[in-house]
Amino acid sequence: MGLHANASSTGRLLELIRKGDSARPAPRPEPGSGKWNIPLLRPLKERRVLGVEWRGRCLYLAESRHGRAGLPVLQGVQAVRIPVGIRPGDDAFSSFLRQQILDFCGPAPDLEVWAALPDEHAEHWHFRIPKVSAKERDDVAFWTARKEREFDERQSVFDCTIGSEIIEKGVPKLPVTATLAVRAALGEVRNIVQRAGFALAGAATRVIASHNLFTTGWLDPATEQFAVLHIDEESTRIDIYSSSQVVLSRMVKTGFASLARALVESTAGTARPLDDAEARALLLRDSTCGQSAPTQGATGQPMPVPSAPAAPSAPPAPPAGPVSRPVADIGASIAPAVERLVRQLERTMDHFANTLGYPAVSRMFLSTPGGCLQPLVDEFGRQVGIPCAALNSQRGPATPGAELDIAKLPPDCAEAQWAVGLSLSSDDRTQNCVNTFRERRQARQRERIRLAVAVGSMLVVLCTAVFASIQGAALLSARNDRDALRQQLTAYGETTDKAGLLAASAKGKALRLAVQSMSRRQVSVALLSELAAVTPSGVRLSGLRLTQLDHAQVSGAKDAKGRQAQQQAKSDAAANATAMAVVTGVVSGDMLQREAMLADFLYRLERSPMVLSVTVEKKTPETGSATESLQFIATLKLV
Repeated sequence: MGLHANASSTGRLLELIRKGDSARPAPRPEPGSGKWNIPLLRPLKERRVLGVEWRGRCLYLAESRHGRAGLPVLQGVQAVRIPVGIRPGDDAFSSFLRQQILDFCGPAPDLEVWAALPDEHAEHWHFRIPKVSAKERDDVAFWTARKEREFDERQSVFDCTIGSEIIEKGVPKLPVTATLAVRAALGEVRNIVQRAGFALAGAATRVIASHNLFTTGWLDPATEQFAVLHIDEESTRIDIYSSSQVVLSRMVKTGFASLARALVESTAGTARPLDDAEARALLLRDSTCGQSAPTQGATGQPMPVPSAPAAPSAPPAPPAGPVSRPVADIGASIAPAVERLVRQLERTMDHFANTLGYPAVSRMFLSTPGGCLQPLVDEFGRQVGIPCAALNSQRGPATPGAELDIAKLPPDCAEAQWAVGLSLSSDDRTQNCVNTFRERRQARQRERIRLAVAVGSMLVVLCTAVFASIQGAALLSARNDRDALRQQLTAYGETTDKAGLLAASAKGKALRLAVQSMSRRQVSVALLSELAAVTPSGVRLSGLRLTQLDHAQVSGAKDAKGRQAQQQAKSDAAANATAMAVVTGVVSGDMLQREAMLADFLYRLERSPMVLSVTVEKKTPETGSATESLQFIATLKLV
């Protein structure tokens, strides 16, 4: 049992003695602690599951903790008598339930509450489906169940669990355990728990709760194939397990009432025959199951086992004086009813071994309304011929406080094993009428989407971190280069600022303009020097006229030539001329050499850095008295 805020110091000390450090109150979660509640971290949390069952006039509570690994550990068990005048479904019962849960577990916002559905409002059966892919298993199981049991989903709730692969007559198949519950009964249980102030995480029947004891591995049957008999008031359920999963199930219409009637019939001819109430009281009074040898708890220490209580529907037992029969006579009296159950059990085990091809059942467990009847256990073990044990005498992993709670259960409220089975529930392996297989499949899809989003976000963050690291390294390298340049500038010993740079630029511009002005004034001297350098010996210059072009003429020439810029590249170059020269000359010599010497002279002029373009305006041959010559007029555009 957990601590709560209003517990006294004595209660806290008792809890510490029972559980040790596990009983210390957990620190309150800080505001905003849910920011780490991402899908990848959810499996790391420890689950607290509370099983709640009300049967007869008793309320049963059991809490288990499911860790990241290993088996669930039972934390505590409590059985409380329901006050007279309070019935399940009333507002008073919801208030009573809320108070008991708070006293038992304390304020626990992460508590998962699993409640028991009435067995009479649910139906269980087993069937096989072909081995199909994991995506199709749920649909195949649903439509197979729909074919076997015609039901309306508006009035019933269907859920199933699919076990591991089995081989049936050489064919691989998948075993399915199905539950069909009345939706109205589920609504009543949900309303009771919600009015108590808790969200109903799951709802299952006592049959499913008993399956949890073995399918979770909490109880170790010490064998692969075993049978479990649940003897109820009017019927008995036979479940046969293989490797901790239910493979075969059968319902027999012989129950605790048949045992009581057999005991009444055995005393019909005596001096004081028993009635039905006395027979029930005698059977339950002589229930000494588990007291002959103490069982071993989770810590390996002997643990006392409580005596079997009276059935919830039975009246109080009469005094022991008028009725006194030895235990051996009770075993012989109930032998006929036991034989009927044994015959049905043997037929079921024969079908399990011979038809389905499994190894023979080597052990069995028995459960009755009052906990367990030791004469019934002995009689079953004798007639079936295999070891038989009481189900409520078996213990799984539990804290010392839980073992003490079980030992201190009230005599008339000892059927706490169903609440324990509910506390071992999990959506992965337990049939849940609140969260059915369809809701679980949708939840898995949402979980996969959230997981994909989380992984994508992590990849984006990782890529961003890599990019940021690369950019940071580049920035650091640029800073290092800048520092190196600064060191070099510092080594020069003299630095300048923007004003100095502007002044130097203005000085350089003025010098450049002065040079250009001087070059324009001395262009005639430069042209004569250039003509003297490029004129060959066979060419004789006879005249030179130099003309300076002003700015307007230059601009006009640029405007005029700009319209023909795309057709004539030479005109573009000539538009930038600042001076124009007209050169006249005579080329003398042989007729074959005159054209070549003139072409060579013009080629040299075009290659001159002063000349932008050369145009031959006129080229006329002239015949003299002695030799022939070629006169030419060339127009030069200068830079």
